[in-house]
Parts: sequence; C-alpha cells; structure tokens
Amino acid sequence: MNRATKFSRAFAAAGVAGVLALMATPIMTDVAAAPPPTSLGGVLPRGQIFRPFPDDSGRIQSATAIQSLDGTNKFFDPSLGTNGQACVTCHQPDQAFTLNVDEIQAAFSSSRGSDPLFRLNDTADRPDADPSAPDTFKLFLDMGIIRIGRPVPAMADFNVEGQQSARFGTLPNPTDPQAPGKMTLSLFRRPLVNTNVRFDSAVLWDGRASIADMRTQVKNAAKGLLLATTVLDADADDVADFMLGVFTDQVFDTSAGSMGAGNLAAAGATSGVFNLLALASDPAAPCLFALNATSPPTLVLTPLTPPTCTPIIPENPHTVTLFDAWANLPNENGVNAGRASTARGQELFDTVELHVPADIQIPGLTGSVAHCVTCHATNNIGNNPDPTFFVRIGTDSIDILTALAAQDSRVNGLLDRAKELPEYCLRPTSDSTPFATSACGKDPGDVKTTDPGRAMFTGKIADVGKFKPPILRGLPARSPYFHAGVADGIDKLINFYDARFNIGLTDQEREDLAAFLEAL
Repeated sequence: MNRATKFSRAFAAAGVAGVLALMATPIMTDVAAAPPPTSLGGVLPRGQIFRPFPDDSGRIQSATAIQSLDGTNKFFDPSLGTNGQACVTCHQPDQAFTLNVDEIQAAFSSSRGSDPLFRLNDTADRPDADPSAPDTFKLFLDMGIIRIGRPVPAMADFNVEGQQSARFGTLPNPTDPQAPGKMTLSLFRRPLVNTNVRFDSAVLWDGRASIADMRTQVKNAAKGLLLATTVLDADADDVADFMLGVFTDQVFDTSAGSMGAGNLAAAGATSGVFNLLALASDPAAPCLFALNATSPPTLVLTPLTPPTCTPIIPENPHTVTLFDAWANLPNENGVNAGRASTARGQELFDTVELHVPADIQIPGLTGSVAHCVTCHATNNIGNNPDPTFFVRIGTDSIDILTALAAQDSRVNGLLDRAKELPEYCLRPTSDSTPFATSACGKDPGDVKTTDPGRAMFTGKIADVGKFKPPILRGLPARSPYFHAGVADGIDKLINFYDARFNIGLTDQEREDLAAFLEAL
C-alpha cells in the first residue's frame, strides 16, 4: 500500500483501535528521518500523524497540544461522504496535509486508478469522463490540482462565454455533481494545507469560507467533494477542531548550501513545528482572531487576550525573524554556511524591492514599490491578516504569462502549464453585446482567465483572478505552487516573482532566497 492511500484506508478499517499518539517528540538532534510509514493489518502504528516525514528539501512535521485530536477524528473517516474519500484523502499527513504529485502518480500506478484519490466528481478533468480513458485524470496527475465546481453568483456583474471541448466538456456545466441544479465552471486548484488554520484570516484560495464559521466550511467541502448528503453538526465540528488545533511546519533542512541548514530550531532559530505550536497560544503571537473554548470553536473578533500580541506593521522589515540568530554565526562552512544563506534569504524576503506593474492593484499600497511582506504580512506566518486582502498577480492569465515569457524565458514553464487549464472569457453585464456577434477580447471590458478566483464569490468582474496570500509555513512540502500548481518548484516560483516584479535578483540572492523558502 503506497503512502498516498494508506491513511484513508487504514483509518477506515481501524476504528477506535486506530487511535494515534498526538504529541510527537521534538527533533533535538540532526538525525535521519524515519522510514515511510507502513500499514499493519489496517491499524497504523502510534505516532503515524505526528512524526517527521521527508519532503523536497528536508523534513516536515505536525503537532498538537490537544490530546483528543487523533486518528479517530472525522477528518479521517470516509463515511463523512459517499464517494469513498475522506478529508485525509487529499490532505495527507505525510505530505504536509496536502498532496505530492509523485505520490498521486504512484497511487494511480499501483491501484490502476481505483484508489479513492481518483473520483470523477473532483479529481477528473471533467465529471462525466470515461474513468478508463488514459487522460481522465491528467491535470491531477500532472499538476496535483483538484477540480472545484463553482456556480457563477446569481447577481454577478459579468457573463461567461459558453464552451464545449472533449477535454473539459460543456462549460458552464449544467450537470455538475458538486452543485446539482446549478451551472458551474470547472476551477482547478491545489489542495491547501488544512492545518495551521488557527493562523488564517480567510479560508480557501478565494476566501469564500469564513474563519469564524468553520462548521459551514467543512459541511460545504464534504457535500461538494465527498458527495455527502447530510453532515451532522457534531461531525463537522470534529473536523473543524482538527483543522484549528493541528499545526504543520518544516523542521529539518537538507538543501541550503552544500550541507543543508539542519535542525530549523537549532542555534537560536525559532522555526519548527513546536515553536509554531507554542506561538499559537503565546501573547507575543501576531494579533489574530482569538478562539473561544467552545464546541464548535468560535472566534472572538478581537486581538488575543492579554492584548500584548505583536501588531501587524505594514511593510515591516522584520516581519519574519525566525532565522535572525543565524545571521552572524562563526565559520561559514558546513551547516553554518547553509544557515547563513537561509538568514540572508530571510532578509531578502523582508526587504527586497518589488516593482509593481501597473496592472496589479495591491490593497493599501501607495506607490509602485512593494516587498514580499506587503502581501505576506503576518509575522512569522506568511499570510495576510486582512480577510478581504486578495490580489491578482497574473498566474491565472495566459495572456499575462505569454507577455512575461516573451521578456523572460524562465517563465515559459509556467506558461506551458497554464495552457493545460480551461480558459474562460468574462464580459461585463453592462455590455449587452453577445459573444456570438463579438468574439472574446473584441469588447474593452472582456477579461480572460483560467480561474476567476475571488470573482466567483463576490460576483464582481473587478475581482477576476484574485487569490489570497496563503500561509507560508511548511512551504517546501507544497510544490507545485500557486493556486493552480503552475510553478513546479521553488526555483520556478522565484523565477516568476523576479520577472513579474522586476526584482533583478543576483544568482547569490536567488540561492539565498531559495534556501529561506525551502526552510520556511
């Protein structure tokens, strides 16, 4: 049984006997990672969720301070829905509670497509495809993206041009199992990490769910993706408790410099999952919404009590301080060289200038110079504390990527991947010209996109292609990057930002920034 399937299968079989150890032992020394987990007669060994797992640049780990959050949680139970999937199916503990493309491909190969990962309603390119056809799950296999069927809001100020293709079927789709009776667009998005939610301000890529109402978010996800019919409040609350009470972070680095930076909580650094777990209840945490100790958890829309939390300061050159202690380590050789590179990358993230092109509007920014922390503003977390903060940076636009690639060939890979997605044309309702008489792009208000993003929630064409800045802790395990997985590595992510915002990074700066992001 491969790693992409064992959690959902074993938990389904284990029941109460599969209760797991919740508190893992912190990594205190630079020891090798444990081997991949195995299933023992359908019951997973203790510690299966909360121990280190290897990822692209080292090791990732999850932890919780709440003893009741274990493998019996409804998060792991496929009976929450009807299609054989559970929340864990697409949010695997050994993959930082998201999905790794290599593991998706391995699951497909070993199961010949019969694994619960592969369901027509959410991981196929179109929900009415032939499950035996070779390309039915092409986008999921190639880019790790899941199909989200979203209806156009009833009061939207835009219309969407209809289309028909063998690849994606009829769009808007009148028979989408995710939203029966509604016309939907197929939107392909990476499964976000659904731990660390305690630090979030808006839920999901387009922020359509409220952090103050996780019960509804869980119910909607179960009905749309797991094809649940009725979801009990208690079951939804159980899953919400898991999402709000579990934390995931990179704990060990093997990529920085020639030897890696090693333990990310060593030599005075304050990274790693146990520091992140402590931060969640520390008065020095970022000023976020505070949880009430109720069931389900509710949110107090005030800063943490006591009110000594660290305020969010716009354009703060010390937004991320995790690796400050590594800036002046002696003898730049071996592991210290990797740590010094990581610290230099952190300083770049905090201070390097991004030159914002005219087509990008960043809320609250005055002038045309921004920084990485302009959007990723929450101290040592990396998201934005404003639940209404959404930006279109252009990864949803084939036209924008084409123009960018013409100037910088390093963006060609992102462009090629974006071209695999369906492309939509939106026209303002204020323009009554039908698409049949005026092709897309002929009218000045037309907008083309592979994913309308926030606009599918607000109904405003001005919000097309806008997404939230996601939490960045645990970033190395989450490739491919951006909402649709168009950047298949941290180097490609850096390429995009360097080109899009005319940063002008040197080779050393690129190396240092990568070292930081691979340790974040």
